[in-house]
Amino acid sequence: MMKFLYKLEKKFGKFAIPNLIVYLLFGQGIAFILSMWNPYVIYNFMFNWQAILQGEIWRLVTFIFIPQATSPIWFFLVLIIYYSIGTSLERTLGTFHFNFYYFISLFMSMVICAIFNISWPIASYVNQTLFLALATLMPDQTFYLYFFIPIKAKYLIVFYFVLLGMEVLSGGILTLLLILASSTGYIIYFAIPAIKGQRMRIKARPAQKKYNEQQNQPSEKVIKVAFHKCNVCGKTELDDPDMDFRYCSKCGKEFCEEHLKNHEH
Repeated sequence: MMKFLYKLEKKFGKFAIPNLIVYLLFGQGIAFILSMWNPYVIYNFMFNWQAILQGEIWRLVTFIFIPQATSPIWFFLVLIIYYSIGTSLERTLGTFHFNFYYFISLFMSMVICAIFNISWPIASYVNQTLFLALATLMPDQTFYLYFFIPIKAKYLIVFYFVLLGMEVLSGGILTLLLILASSTGYIIYFAIPAIKGQRMRIKARPAQKKYNEQQNQPSEKVIKVAFHKCNVCGKTELDDPDMDFRYCSKCGKEFCEEHLKNHEH
């Protein structure tokens, strides 16, 4: 699977959106301001396949920007959290792979919603998988649940899956399909490699390789300069540190011990 993604990166990597999470959060900020002015505007942002077929094509995009909090304080905290998570994942996966992770999850969720003609907080569930991905990459990292309860990431992963399991039990097979669809990126980059007993690995891009090579090279080059040189053989003290050099009293030129008395004037 990863080989296929590498090929996609070579062909379409130039179209990837750098700092994708910034644009997503900026859009959510605008939507949040609009919702404070008119709370019902969010309903026009939601993904609704029937409404899209009737001409409301903006819903194909606007659902991505639905805010995940209604309180200004909580919304601000959510922005900070997801900015940190998104930028960390983009640095780890690379711009193309982070884009692919996010958009393939959105697309598969849209397909399920369209097939079953339902509305679902697609972006919210996809964004939650970003945290899951980061926690998988750093299982021993300490996070703060509700901002004050310290807990290691690997335990939060278990807690997250328990909550999803409870949702599936209460929502049935359709909820399971929606959760799997929104987790498509996580399944591709983390679940499948884990099942195969592999770790997620992303090939370093040429620019990154060049940077790493430069970092491993000495920062300064030592240039050695010779002060003595034989006018016959060209040897210097760099060739033989123990060699003595003298000036000829007749011609005034410098020679090594071997040619000091054995040279032509």
